[in-house]
Amino acid sequence: MVKNAPYLFGGILTAGSLAVFSFISPFGNRFFSEKNFPVGNEIFLGAVQRKGGTQLQEGCTFLEYAAPQIGCDYAFDIGAAATYFISSAQGGEVAVLTNDRLNSIFPTGGVGIQPPESFSWAFKVHVGHKIEHGNWFLLSEYNYYKSISNSGYKTSYGQALAPSAYANQQIDSTPFHTTLFSSLEMGTYTLLNNVCLILCRPSLITPDLEFTTLFGMDSNFLQRRQISVFTNATTDTASVGFISSLGGYFQNYQKITWWGVGPSIGFKTRWNLGSNFYFLANANGALTYGNATSRTATSIKRVTSSGSGFINYTGLEAAVQSGMYQYAPSMRYLIGIDYEYLCFGEKTQVNFQIAYETAYYFNLIRSINPEGAYRAENGAGYGIQGLVLRAGVTF
Repeated sequence: MVKNAPYLFGGILTAGSLAVFSFISPFGNRFFSEKNFPVGNEIFLGAVQRKGGTQLQEGCTFLEYAAPQIGCDYAFDIGAAATYFISSAQGGEVAVLTNDRLNSIFPTGGVGIQPPESFSWAFKVHVGHKIEHGNWFLLSEYNYYKSISNSGYKTSYGQALAPSAYANQQIDSTPFHTTLFSSLEMGTYTLLNNVCLILCRPSLITPDLEFTTLFGMDSNFLQRRQISVFTNATTDTASVGFISSLGGYFQNYQKITWWGVGPSIGFKTRWNLGSNFYFLANANGALTYGNATSRTATSIKRVTSSGSGFINYTGLEAAVQSGMYQYAPSMRYLIGIDYEYLCFGEKTQVNFQIAYETAYYFNLIRSINPEGAYRAENGAGYGIQGLVLRAGVTF
């Protein structure tokens, strides 16, 4: 739950903003007070009275179309954004840090070691087109994120590192409970592609408040690889064992992939703050269906003897791969400030946005425990969050 706190916080903050912002802001009366505002020719409301009886006929009442106030009606909206995101994954602990160098079966004060994650720059682009019929708006968005992180870990006196259950504990011919390590190198590689197709009709509740419902399709493609290399076992001697200086190591590699496609629904709202600034909040959820695969490979290179210029090694590898089709829900939130400016004779509008965005994908990380009788762990989640700097043009 602690790891998921930022993503849950993003959802609570989005929903809370809708309820709280209007009441604590001095602009509250401006957004939600009853006022008349000019509407276009999309409102049809008629009443017909006939002698001998009264008959009321009402047509559908449409909300004002939330279009930029430019010289001519616009048809296209394009934009791009730089993102600065960090990701996190559940169910990926690579090792356990213990305070007992003699026993890895029951780690004393065991603490899970997470694979490294770091902020990385990425990008997103979008293209929108207004459909003349009914003033519907079709929007496509592509999100790209790639991150490579590396780090090392060395234990303090009296501590040791035990490879997690995602490493094959039976590949080593020596009793595994004696194979504890004092050094660990870790690396992760994450590639996420997301494509959204959204259909909406931007609508004004009042002249200063937009609330638009979003319908669409989401496509997600995730590839994640993580590697952990253990060296310098606590039972090593000067010439035998997993000695890093002699090329010995105990390595575990995991590769997880996911693709999924499914429908999505959400909303977008904007508050006019004045001076061309807007408070923006977006939220949407999707239910995708696709294939999740996982591969775990454990390999060792142990020095069996060294001396007189010769080094003998024992090398072993064990690999297990599995996959399944499944449903994977996802959610995405964005909160920020938008600035709009009319230019080129008020025929074009440019906008700039700074926002916080978070997304969470459920049930994607399906790790394999490569024991003698292997098993696949229940799917865990993958999340991503960070800063969005967007620029766009409407014409």
